Amino acid sequence: MSNAGAGQESLSPSASSFQQSPSSPTKSTSIEQSVKLFRVFESLRNGDTAAISRAIRDQAGATEGEDSRSSLQLPSARTEGTSILHLAIQCAEVPVIEFVLSNATATPDSPIDINGRDRDGNTPLHLAATLGRTPVVRMLLDQPGINDSVTNYNGQTPLDLARTPDIFQQLQLSRSIFIDTHVKKIQHMVTTGDMDSLEKILQDARIKSTLDVNGGELATDPVVVDAGGTLLHEAAKKKDVKLAQLLLLNGADPFRRDRKGKLPQDYTKDDRTRAILKRSPAAAAAQRGIQEKTILAGGPPGQTATESGMGAKESREMKGYLKKWTNYRTGYKLRWFVLEDGVLSYYKHQDDTGSACRGAINMRIAKLYMDPQDKQRFEIQGKSSVKYHLKANHEVEAKRWYWALNNAIQWAKDEAREEEKRATQDQEMLKQAKIEQIKGEGDTSSVGSSKLAASSRNMAASSTLGVPMPSLDNTSSRTAVSVTEDPGSIYEPSMNGHGLDRMTSHMGTATVAGDDEDEDDYGDDTSSHEMKPQSKDAFNITAQSAKLQLDLLTSVSGALQAEMSRSPDLKISDPMMLQAFTSYESAIGNLKGLIGDLLRISRDRDAYWQYRLDREANVRRMWEESMAKVAKEQEELENRIGESEEKRRKQKKALREALEDYETTEPKPDAKDEEDDFADAPEDAQQQKELGSGVGLPVKNQKVRRKATFADIAADISDSESEDDEEFFDAVGAGEVEVVEMPAAAPKETAQVDVPASSDDPFEKKHMEIATAWAGYEDGPRKRLAMDADDRPKISLWGILKSMIGKDMTKMTLPVSFNEPTSLLQRVAEDMEYTDLLDTAAERDDSTERILYVGAFAASEYASTIGRVAKPFNPLLAETYEYARPDKGYRFFIEQVSHHPPIGAAYAESKKWDYYGESAVKSKFYGKSFDINPLGTWFLRLRPTVNGGKEELYTWKKVTSSVIGIITGNPVVDNYGTMEITNHTTGEKCLIEFKPRGWKASSAYQVVGKVFDAQNRVRWSIGGRWNDKIYARFTPGFEDVDVEKSGKSSKHDDNKAFLVWQAHERPTGIPFNLTPFVVTLNDIPDKLRPVVAPTDTRLRPDQRAMEDGEYDFAATEKNRVEEKQRATRRQREAEGKEFVPRWFSKGRCETTGEEYWVFNHEYWQVRDRVAKGEITWAEAGTEDIF
Repeated sequence: MSNAGAGQESLSPSASSFQQSPSSPTKSTSIEQSVKLFRVFESLRNGDTAAISRAIRDQAGATEGEDSRSSLQLPSARTEGTSILHLAIQCAEVPVIEFVLSNATATPDSPIDINGRDRDGNTPLHLAATLGRTPVVRMLLDQPGINDSVTNYNGQTPLDLARTPDIFQQLQLSRSIFIDTHVKKIQHMVTTGDMDSLEKILQDARIKSTLDVNGGELATDPVVVDAGGTLLHEAAKKKDVKLAQLLLLNGADPFRRDRKGKLPQDYTKDDRTRAILKRSPAAAAAQRGIQEKTILAGGPPGQTATESGMGAKESREMKGYLKKWTNYRTGYKLRWFVLEDGVLSYYKHQDDTGSACRGAINMRIAKLYMDPQDKQRFEIQGKSSVKYHLKANHEVEAKRWYWALNNAIQWAKDEAREEEKRATQDQEMLKQAKIEQIKGEGDTSSVGSSKLAASSRNMAASSTLGVPMPSLDNTSSRTAVSVTEDPGSIYEPSMNGHGLDRMTSHMGTATVAGDDEDEDDYGDDTSSHEMKPQSKDAFNITAQSAKLQLDLLTSVSGALQAEMSRSPDLKISDPMMLQAFTSYESAIGNLKGLIGDLLRISRDRDAYWQYRLDREANVRRMWEESMAKVAKEQEELENRIGESEEKRRKQKKALREALEDYETTEPKPDAKDEEDDFADAPEDAQQQKELGSGVGLPVKNQKVRRKATFADIAADISDSESEDDEEFFDAVGAGEVEVVEMPAAAPKETAQVDVPASSDDPFEKKHMEIATAWAGYEDGPRKRLAMDADDRPKISLWGILKSMIGKDMTKMTLPVSFNEPTSLLQRVAEDMEYTDLLDTAAERDDSTERILYVGAFAASEYASTIGRVAKPFNPLLAETYEYARPDKGYRFFIEQVSHHPPIGAAYAESKKWDYYGESAVKSKFYGKSFDINPLGTWFLRLRPTVNGGKEELYTWKKVTSSVIGIITGNPVVDNYGTMEITNHTTGEKCLIEFKPRGWKASSAYQVVGKVFDAQNRVRWSIGGRWNDKIYARFTPGFEDVDVEKSGKSSKHDDNKAFLVWQAHERPTGIPFNLTPFVVTLNDIPDKLRPVVAPTDTRLRPDQRAMEDGEYDFAATEKNRVEEKQRATRRQREAEGKEFVPRWFSKGRCETTGEEYWVFNHEYWQVRDRVAKGEITWAEAGTEDIF
């Protein structure tokens, strides 16, 4: 502790007489000192060079032995230790600072130390960088004796406190030039053997702080440079004992290895040089220095070991070779270790850094152990079984690593706690901001204008009183707080290290954006508000001057109290008292003037930035209007192109039909004519050769050529196979092609008989198992919602989404009025609307027909998306949903098994099929549209009735859904992509292409597809629209050369279309554009409520309030349940627990090898027991999530 105190005392710069110890109560400031200090401040503010020169001379006289009470002092706790140069930088203009600097550097014994520190350890360069005074920073860097590497008592250099990028670059450039220059000087001195000059330059304070004597840039020998060695390696190689001793005495590390793992002593075999490196007093001194630097972490004077060790960056970062235990066969191997940014990484060689990391341990979870027997060995342990057994080459080297790792661990844990604290504070601030935003959502623009006017009147009143009043505008208040952080921070930008950090982070980011921003020129519509206000430098100087005036007032007040306590009989008429009162009154007048200047600058700034904000808002509004206009023009253009394309297709069709009619009506030549033509052919050819091509040809030959020409034209305008299919299904939709029912399945050889429930029929067993879920659904599905109309507040979707371009839709925070009263879990349940297609597929005897119906089922899932642009509620973690239909014979269940990313695992079952998969989507908003891309695979196990119920496994992935037309205010749902359904049992496939909405209006909702057999031959063509009907026709394809033998032609006619699926009728007027099937999903009749799980979506209060039209209550409840979920997550993380789904677990499909969520089938068992009163849901392990 005494050493720390000694270190603290040594911090006082000897050249400055402006300091006094704060712990010396006997030293009080006289009235004379306060008056003198006030006059110095006035002279700096007014630029009185004569008074400034007198003050500097007075300070010089004080340092030569005059009474310290006559020297200038700043007795306030905030200004104690401040020199004239410190004062000038905080309150004076640039020419005045230049005058003070010229006096400071005029003579070697000048009383002003250009690198002197104030009470917080800040040098003049620290203050200039903190206040953002770029010209002053440049001026200080030009001074020959400047040291930009001095740290304040928080361990920060001026570079760390740079307020603007320009200042940061200036400081960085100055340091780079200084290092480059002195590296060349040192290399020259080493080459010439000028050890005296080298010793002098290595003793320089700035060199010690900025130049690493253990760096590789100082070496000159090519061999040492290639190996990554240091100057000490070079001295050992050259056997230069004097250079080695000099380097060791100035911080060279005898244990620093090169890239090949060699120590300096390994570079020489000279005994004397090796002894110098190992056992000389210089080496011992170097070891002591290394140990002290390791323990104290090279922190600035005045810091304790603990503070410096965990705070200084160099104390928790290290690089070097260590021996790492590999295995019992090879033992320890040399590896390159890097400790930086709280992570310890290791590589096989130093050259592998950045490309071939072999392992890493984060210090937040690391544990460090020192071997009590062998001081060269230590162990660091990471998560689970990750553990490094390490060994250093020397005990000192091991201690260096141990202390660096220990500091890194402590720092990482402290940072983790700080991050958690900051995150909590940010959440609280965000929550408060959201509450204020919700409260202010009802305000109109007129209210905002009145607030602005009130704020302006309030500002005018405050300028009259000379006291700043709080703004009535919440936004302005928050902005002001973000800049100054607290009322006192503007008065102490350089007196508090933490304040400096806050000021740098907040004010720096708040003001840098405008520094280099080019002014936009929109014409001559300039106004008084467009004139840029005074610079930030003027504002900072004025604010700093106001702060110093307050300190002066405190100084005068303290001096008066001290004088009164010493001389109780002192009269007010005493000249000294009158002088003090005069100074006090003058200081108050100056303070009023400074406050007025600050208010004026603030008003000018507000007016300027308000003007810029309004102008940017107008530009953005014009851009939005232009975008909407362009989008509408694009739609019109696409419609015209579509009409033109449709017209072209009709013309091609008519021309092709005309050519076909011409060929069929043209009379055929008789046999004699054909013989004559054949006989005359050689003559005709000769004539053609003589007369030229096409000239004088016989009429018959012209007819033959015309036929060939017609054939070529017909071939040119003939459509491809896919276009033929499109035309065919277009004709079906137009009623031009006969549509028939799919032929019934072939009758079975044995008659069907009723099987009793007690038999071994697998279908009946499955049905009896599923029937336990009918409890609660006895009343049947509901037909309508409680509300008759959707009366949500009308808000522009584009107005909300335009600021969210590029974001994930599932993470968007939208007003609850953009939701519909369904959840993403119920969106998955909408797949169950057309399960009769699966029942039909199970009854077909042909496997290609089965996959045809399965494909129709997969496509039918999108029929309910028409008009559904509202956002469903995001499910909470562990939220569930069940749905059963006794009339359809199936039950469905889904659980939210993951929140980030959002994944819902579903399982539906009937006696003829099982349908399961996961609802995992990736969504993004692109501006014109937002896309929802499903990621999960869906599985269907179909049990056909024709082969005894032998299961067939089908899989597919869903296609992308998109909402387009957002900019034009006419959002429309579109689905596009290719869906591949695979029958893994038979090898058959079905490809269905959902065509994106194109130019033609007729292209909307279009689907086309093919069914391929196991030999990859086309068997069926599919066409139609996913919002209405899907047709199929038998298409043997060109690959099938023996169609007649296939036996299909008698059953199917490829000129007829079969209706495979038709969407249910969709009445208009249902709130939220829901379908009749979706209306049934959120119903919770009285019989169902007691048996359904407490985590079921039907019981979610915000969604139920949304369905009932209570939108404000829905918003409040939505925020409450989400906050409850976050609190549960934080508690789970604090306890070190991970969420485990209750009803699903991860598994892998044996057939496809894909991962999927396996249903444990316990839900319906527990539900059945709950319905019978044998158990409660809480006893079954369900959570209270609502």
